[in-house]
Amino acid sequence: MKEDQIYKELEKLLNRLSIEIKYRKGYFKGGLCRFRDQNYFYLNRVDKVEHHIALILDELGKMDLSDIDISQSIEELLSKSEASREE
Repeated sequence: MKEDQIYKELEKLLNRLSIEIKYRKGYFKGGLCRFRDQNYFYLNRVDKVEHHIALILDELGKMDLSDIDISQSIEELLSKSEASREE
C-alpha cells in the first residue's frame, strides 16, 4: 500500500475515533492532545507524509483499539510500530 493510501486510512481511523487533525507550521514534533473535552492530533505542515504516518501509528499504538474495525494493512503497521517501540 502506498504512503498516500496509508495516510488516508489513518485519517479515516482518527475520524472514527473523534480525533480532529490540525495542521500547523512551526517548531514542534506533533502528536495527540486533549483540549476542552475534544481530542486533537497536531501535525507539522512542513513534515513529510512518512513522518506523519509514523507519528500517528506511534500514538495509536498506545490506545486500546480492540473495539474499532481496522483494516488489515493498518493492523500490520500498528503491530510493526509496537514491535519497534519494544526494542
